[in-house]
Amino acid sequence: MAQTISREMGKPILQARAEVTKSAGLCDWYAEHGPAMLRAEPTLVENHNAVIEYRPLGPILAVMPWNFPLWQVLRGAVPILLAGNSYLLKHAPNVLGSADLIAQIFADAGFPEGVFGWVNATNDGVSQAINDRRIAAVTVTGSVRAGAAIGAQAGAALKKCVLELGGSDPFIVLNDADLDLAVKAAVAGRYQNTGQVCAAAKRFIVEEGIAETFYPPLR
Repeated sequence: MAQTISREMGKPILQARAEVTKSAGLCDWYAEHGPAMLRAEPTLVENHNAVIEYRPLGPILAVMPWNFPLWQVLRGAVPILLAGNSYLLKHAPNVLGSADLIAQIFADAGFPEGVFGWVNATNDGVSQAINDRRIAAVTVTGSVRAGAAIGAQAGAALKKCVLELGGSDPFIVLNDADLDLAVKAAVAGRYQNTGQVCAAAKRFIVEEGIAETFYPPLR
């Protein structure tokens, strides 16, 4: 899995292995805590006894990005499946080998055919899937442009939709900072995962008194 991630996405193999380890830890966490999170909760509604129950929606279409080919899929697929839904992955076109391996992982784990599936779909294919009566909801991690288009289509089809889009995080350096450490953190924050992280440092805000000292080592 790590070799495929590194080859398709371009990240160093050590970071690809770390992604696999992190994803396995996520599965372990949900296996331990998931059932309690889904347990019915007694409550009161206008002084009447009631129960909050968590029931499956149905098939979920997930449009996922290429920056973390395994993590981005599992962090959504695991709780979605745990809650009794099925999951249809439309992965980024440059990580289809990863998509196939992920599907094989679920098959090897004993999931019935059709519970986890993936498609190599065009934009038109995604639109058709959103409008398919069998799809109950849509989730997207990607650009603002992609999210706006898919969100609009999901809204028109009256489908529930979850969007995680973009990111423009600042890296702030104050006058009392350890500049050697700040420079190392700035480089790591910008170039980790070959720079393809929504929370990567995309803007540097440095106090004027240290700007001339901070910037030269970055050049």
